[in-house]
Amino acid sequence: MRYLKRLFPCILLVSLLALAGCGGSNTGTNSSASDQFSTGTTGSGSGSGTGTSSAGVIMFTDAASAQPGSQTNMLSDFARTIDPAVVPSVSVLQPIPFKLTDAKGTSRAGVPVTMYVYSITTLNPNDVIIDFLVPTTIGGTTTAPNPEPTQQTITTDSAGMGIFNVATNITSPPVGSFTAVTVVFKAVTNDAVPVTAYVGRSYSLTSNPALSLTPSRLSFAAADGVGATRTFAISGGTPPYTNPNSSNTARVTVSLSGSTTLTATLVDASLWPETVTVSVLDSAGQTASATILRQ
Repeated sequence: MRYLKRLFPCILLVSLLALAGCGGSNTGTNSSASDQFSTGTTGSGSGSGTGTSSAGVIMFTDAASAQPGSQTNMLSDFARTIDPAVVPSVSVLQPIPFKLTDAKGTSRAGVPVTMYVYSITTLNPNDVIIDFLVPTTIGGTTTAPNPEPTQQTITTDSAGMGIFNVATNITSPPVGSFTAVTVVFKAVTNDAVPVTAYVGRSYSLTSNPALSLTPSRLSFAAADGVGATRTFAISGGTPPYTNPNSSNTARVTVSLSGSTTLTATLVDASLWPETVTVSVLDSAGQTASATILRQ
């Protein structure tokens, strides 16, 4: 019993230390409901496509009004079919909304966030322009300089949100071909330990095939009389097709039959020796031609 009395203070101290360790905190995480990006209310600060650090989270979305849980680190692909004769290059204009929270999911207002091109398949970051900041102008009068420190920085609003204004320039591919560009953006805060995040987008352009008439050559037989016809299929270019033309209307006339057929009609039944050229125009101003012979 004497020994137990001596050991009792040590046993009590160990027990108290063990109990204190059972209530350890769960720092840097939060298991509350998903972030309400569309309303700016607080949430978990975690989810698909977020950049995290000990200071918090930057979340991106395709639209500022996106529903909860729709945040992403890959924006919707941009894909278009163009006519390079009309559009030698494309400038894709894209607002990129974001939201900044702390590690517990609480919105952070008034924090500068800078975004820049981190990776681009053209290896030319100048293909992308981030933000087009202008001085504060009211009623046509400049009242103050833009408050942002640089063209690529946006300070979060009262809900911890902001929008980057971005233009990505893509050179159109040659006729009948395809090109693709991917860009990865990086966003950082000005914190001592910056919050960082990445977001990417894919861009692709497909050029229409060249305008053409098929076949490229046809003949009227010696036995064909006035009113005989031959047809050419029109393809490629940029519809609608217009301005059917014959180089010698005294021999052959042409007309459009439907939207993709050029019809040549024999006018002179004599065995004329020359070649007649027929052509058609597309809405981009390109011309396709073919030849007609008299056998």
